[in-house]
Amino acid sequence: MGATVCTHSVYKACTTQDEEVIEEAYGDLEFLETELNDKRFFGGESIGLVDIVANFVGLWLGVIQEVRGVELLKKEKFPKLCGWVDGFLGCSIVRESLPSREMLLAFFQDRFQAANTST
Repeated sequence: MGATVCTHSVYKACTTQDEEVIEEAYGDLEFLETELNDKRFFGGESIGLVDIVANFVGLWLGVIQEVRGVELLKKEKFPKLCGWVDGFLGCSIVRESLPSREMLLAFFQDRFQAANTST
């Protein structure tokens, strides 16, 4: 299991009220929390492949939570993972490489609004 599996379960949890799906996402986030141990990044003190794969949690998840009005990644429940998000997004190379938060916000607002009107 890893960051890729977590991406699927967490995205699904943001789009449903199903408690089983939400609990699965919490379990996957807990796995990532545990993998961080006391490291700054998943591989240690510098960004590595797992951090790059986990960028969904770093940037995209916060935007999706805001648009959907849910909160899965809570600081009191996942302090290490939230600290990782801050450190990951605080790196200039990451900020330069990822889409802007504003662009993602507009994208997901449109996406979820379109999904709501089609159901």
